[in-house]
Amino acid sequence: MSELRDEAIKLSLIFLGIGSIFQFILQFIFSISYLPVHVPFQGSLTRVGQIGLYMSYLSLSAFLVLSWDKAKALLPLGILLLISPSFTFINNYFTSPWWISFEVAIAIIGISGIIESLLKSSILSVLNVPTIFMVVLLLFAGLAVDIVHVELFINYLILFEASLAGLLAFTVVWSLRMTSARRALISYVAAVPALFSFLPIYFLVSSNRFMEIIMNMVMPSVFGIVLSSPYSLPLFIVSLAISMYLVATLALSRNPYAALGYFMVVTTTFLGVNGYHLILYLVYPIAGVILINIGAKKGNLRRIMDLIKPRQNNV
Repeated sequence: MSELRDEAIKLSLIFLGIGSIFQFILQFIFSISYLPVHVPFQGSLTRVGQIGLYMSYLSLSAFLVLSWDKAKALLPLGILLLISPSFTFINNYFTSPWWISFEVAIAIIGISGIIESLLKSSILSVLNVPTIFMVVLLLFAGLAVDIVHVELFINYLILFEASLAGLLAFTVVWSLRMTSARRALISYVAAVPALFSFLPIYFLVSSNRFMEIIMNMVMPSVFGIVLSSPYSLPLFIVSLAISMYLVATLALSRNPYAALGYFMVVTTTFLGVNGYHLILYLVYPIAGVILINIGAKKGNLRRIMDLIKPRQNNV
């Protein structure tokens, strides 16, 4: 029975990865659809993205329910995600106090799941603390907009850079300690194409002021991030390229949990800063952080919980 559940979890993660990529395509296509530019196969890509949205919802719900042993909060989180579409039967549900309470319940359960997965993970997950801080802070920012209609003034780019630095350290330590030198070298080299996922946009905006102005509207629309300075766009694009490279490196270094988790975080965590228009964007970054912690647990290092217990016994 346990083996069957493990296989179901792996299958749900495969569909979750595919759905996350398709969903991101929809985010990008939808954000540039109003521009006077021709996007090849735009209609087909939009339909693929819509399929990815439903695939992400179903596969993420399945993963959360099946993975209750990794963090007890995952089961109620998965059930809440499954029943969330029922709120659409309530007139003006988005302004309903029930909906606000539902969002708060998901946030509380999600944060408790993050803490539990962190304590159960290895000491390597300490490097994910900047990412955890970013996700939790942005949860409060999104809920503040929905509940009291107040927007927090945060330098989102600094949060992202700190999270990226933590991911870089995590990737380096993982590749050095958990894989052979040959495997690590192959992973770093084979992941280079992912580095060029956003670099063409960087070269476009760095040499064309008009396109920089256009992309200053497009990129925040795609990722939800609000740049405090319009001249920060090139740095943000380079950071995105590096994050995709590190995600690919982790996947090739046999840590698909952390790779998928950070991809989920970076593509959705800023989408809630103006309120959660889609409940999936509330659950996605929470699940992403938990996946990173699960990925860190795969390493043969002592758990944080085991390091804390001896101190408690001594006291």
